[in-house]
Parts: sequence; structure tokens; C-alpha cells
Amino acid sequence: MTKELESNKDYIKWLGDIKNQIRSSQQRASLKVNQELLSLYWYIGEALANKQTEWGDKFIDSLARDLKVEFPDVKGFSKSNLKYMRRWFEYYSERMEISQQAVDQLELSNDFSISQQAVDQLSENKIVQQAVAQNDDNKTLKFLALLFSIPWGHHIAIFTKTTTPEESLFYITKTIQNNWSRNILKTQIESDLYNRQGKALNNFQVTLPTPDSDLAQQMLKNPYNFDFLTLAEDAKEREFERALIQHIKKFLLELGKGFAYVGNQYNLNVEGDDFFLDLLFFNYNLNCFVIFELKVGDFKPEFAGKLNMYVNTVNDKVKLDHHKDTIGVLLCKTPNKTVIEYSIKNINAPIGVSDYDIKKALPSKLKQGMPTLKELEEELEKEIKVPENPVESKLNKLKSIIHSNGKEEVKQEKTPEIINKIIDKLYFPLIDSLSSRIEKELSPLYQKTEITYWTDGLGQNKIEGLKEEIKRKNHCSHIRAEFKLEGFKKAGLNAFSNRLTFKIELEDFKYTIVTENGKQECINKLYHQEITEQDISVLAEQMLEQLLDEINENAEKHLKNR
Repeated sequence: MTKELESNKDYIKWLGDIKNQIRSSQQRASLKVNQELLSLYWYIGEALANKQTEWGDKFIDSLARDLKVEFPDVKGFSKSNLKYMRRWFEYYSERMEISQQAVDQLELSNDFSISQQAVDQLSENKIVQQAVAQNDDNKTLKFLALLFSIPWGHHIAIFTKTTTPEESLFYITKTIQNNWSRNILKTQIESDLYNRQGKALNNFQVTLPTPDSDLAQQMLKNPYNFDFLTLAEDAKEREFERALIQHIKKFLLELGKGFAYVGNQYNLNVEGDDFFLDLLFFNYNLNCFVIFELKVGDFKPEFAGKLNMYVNTVNDKVKLDHHKDTIGVLLCKTPNKTVIEYSIKNINAPIGVSDYDIKKALPSKLKQGMPTLKELEEELEKEIKVPENPVESKLNKLKSIIHSNGKEEVKQEKTPEIINKIIDKLYFPLIDSLSSRIEKELSPLYQKTEITYWTDGLGQNKIEGLKEEIKRKNHCSHIRAEFKLEGFKKAGLNAFSNRLTFKIELEDFKYTIVTENGKQECINKLYHQEITEQDISVLAEQMLEQLLDEINENAEKHLKNR
């Protein structure tokens, strides 16, 4: 830019307009591309769901191969992604009315509205026009506009890990508002943000005007997730504070959108007396200062009084006229919620109280400088030799047997979340691996092949039916899959049928995989132990080997009986 233009205010304004138009065009183009892709996936998902009843589940393998041949340079038509499209469509279409109600609630909120640009662009899409016409309701258009506003990878992370439309739409809107990457989205889902957001104890309804009280309520979480910290059991508030400052980026991410860090140990001088705020932030969405006071122990009523004084002082000495009233937040353990409610009930300043989760461990420097338990035992044995009485001797022998068994301790019991993890991480992938091999190698030899999904003795033709049954019961003792190969059809041999069945037995603290062909236990793991791709590959190979042994045995038998 020349010096003349650098000082030309008209040019600078004109240049700014051009830049804004370019950015707006880029945004519209990006939105349009994503909408087109997701509307296609929605169409394919619906088509797959409709044809599954007629053709079963196997045709997806053929579709994936045919699409790959026709569109070799286009990604996204793998067998697994096609199944995701079907699950995605069924997840929302089966709950369409609830989803639309959830969108209406979002539309009424002050901090979120569906982009009119997104709605206008989507209304021109022929696939979407068909969906809207089928439902005969413009609510469908708004719902799909919201749904099609985030990338496909984000959708997979959401609908595979959430259980209700309200929860999934919560994460969709948060992704749009905060521009979350897929990794950050996964972190927020794993930290259960949906059930933590807006759950802090507070007096906002009586200390703030209605719009601000709702925003402030949603600003706070309970509990806060500080798993990125590692502190000793006897850590003091200052150590807690320093640890948060050292991880300020992760701390701000956990606090949420709109927070700006002002300082720690922020000094307030009141008539010659100095007071120091643990952490001071400014929230741009609320246009106010937010004080965080950190306590490593349980809540005490005097904490609320002290924080009230801090809030009033910041209002008087720090905030400007155009700022709204300061909010105070106590981070401490909250075992007695009634005591907290009584403590903040008649305080005029807006105060919230939240719990937090944190890792408790020795600091790494201290840990490195300390001897291990084994080293301490060895040193003590050198110094002291105390004769054991018979009871001690037998107890020590028992401890030795326990420590030498080589088995890992139980860290996780069976829960509905664990059952869903086993289904997603082991059951589905194992079925996919077996289906691929059977479809390729064995299906041409039989008149008909199909899969049945079982849970606690109840069979389902669809995987989704199995998951709905488990969700309805909220537990199960086993899940099973049965591959039926009916009518061997090679000339010269009489027809015969075969089955491959495997069962995952879900006990209180572990699960076991058994193949019912050979009655062989294939794998035995505790719930917290990792399920690897190697595990699945080895299991599939073992099961196919058993099935082939059975088929060969049947073939030889029928050949002899000719």
C-alpha cells in the first residue's frame, strides 16, 4: 500500500468492506459445501434405512464396493461410513418431534439463533425440499439447518456418544458457538459437559435481572473438571491457584466462552487494608468481572461472607460505569447443599458455588525424590529382623500369593456406559470384520446369509433394535451375534447349513467372549482394559477358523453320503 493510500480514510474503509465481503463469501461457500455433503449423507442414510428391512444388512457391503468402483476418487462411501449415515438418519428421524421441540427452545434463547443464511441456502436443496414436504412442517427446515451446520466428523462424535436429542443438540450448538475442533468436542463430551453446565448452586435469580441471571446460570458448571491438574492430598489454595495459572489455556477452555484472564492475587486496598483475590476474570458475554475464590476443603458459611465483600469492593473500585455487577464464584467441595443455600440466600451480591474434580497425587518433583515402597521394605529388612508369630506368617504368605498372581486389579464395574463402550468398541467392529470376510469368501457358496443380534435371549434383526432394548432395560448379562449360512449350493453335494455364533458375557467386573461353535473362551478382560484392533483381528481369525473346520467337516460328510 502506498503512503498516500495508507492515510486515505475512504480507501481504508473501502478496503475493509472488500475484506468483509471476501470473508462472508468464503463463509457462505464453506457452509454451502458442508450442507450439500450432509444433505447427501441424510438422503443415503434414509435410503439405507428403508432398504434394510427388505434386503437385510449385507447389501451395504455391495453398495460400498459399487460406489468405490463408480467414484474411485471420492472418499466417504466406505462400509463403515455408510453404516454411520444410516445410524445418523435413524438417530434423529426416529426422534424428529423431540428434536424439533429442542430446536424451538434454542430459538427462544437469547444467546443462540439458527443462522437465517443457513436456512435460506438449505431451502434451495432438492433433497431437503423433499424431507420438508414429507413432514409438511417448516420446523424440519430449521432442524436440518442446525444439523447441517457442523462437519460430518463432529456428528459421528456426537451421535455415537450421546443418548438423547436434547444432549446431542446441546453439543451441536456449543460447537457452533465456540467453533470447537473435533478433539475439543470429544473432550467436552467425555467430561459430561451437558450434565455439568448450569448446575452450580447460586442466588442469581434474586440478585440479577432475568436475562443476565439466565446467562450467568449457564456460565457456571458443577462440578468443574480440572483433571489436567495433579496435586498432593494436602495441597494448599496457593498451590491450587498456581497450578491453574500454569495451565491457563486448559482452565479457560473449561470455563467456557467469553472469559478473559485479568490476574491472580489481584490486590484490593480498602482503607489501608490489603486483600487479594485468587483469580479475577472478565466475561465479555455478561459484560462483568467474575471472581473465582479457590478452597481445597469443604464449603464453610464464612466463605460466602468474604466473597460477598470482594464482589462489593470490585463493584466500587474496579468496574466501570458501563460494566454490569460483578459475579463471585466459590470453587470448593460441596457435600452439604442445604448449608450453601442458607449461606447465600440473603446475600445481595450474585454468588455461585461449584464443586470440582481434580487428580490427587504427589507432585512429580517430590515423587521422583522419594524411594519406592519396595526400596523402603528392602531397607527395613536390612535393619530389623522381627520373628513372625504363626498368624503373621500365614497372613504374609497369603499376601505373597495375592501379589504374585500376576492379575491386574479391578478398576471399573459394569455400568450402562461400560456396556455401550463394549458394543461400540468390540461388538460392532468384530461383527464388521466377520461380515466382510464371510461376505467375500463364504456367501457365494450359500443360498442365503444373515445376522441376528441377541441380548439376554431376545433376538433382533437390526443392531439399532439391540441398542434400544439394552437402553430400555438399562442392563444386560450378555450380547450375542449369530451368522446364519443356509443352503450350501455347490454341485455334487447335498445342501447343508452352518452357523457362527459368538457371545460376550458381561459379568460384574469383567467380560468374556465365547464362540459357541467350539465352546471356546477367546478373550477374558476387565472392563478398564483397552480393546485393541489386534484383539478384534485375532478374534475374527479364530472364529472363522472354527467355522471353516465345521464347514469342511459337513462337506466331507455329505460327500461320503452321496
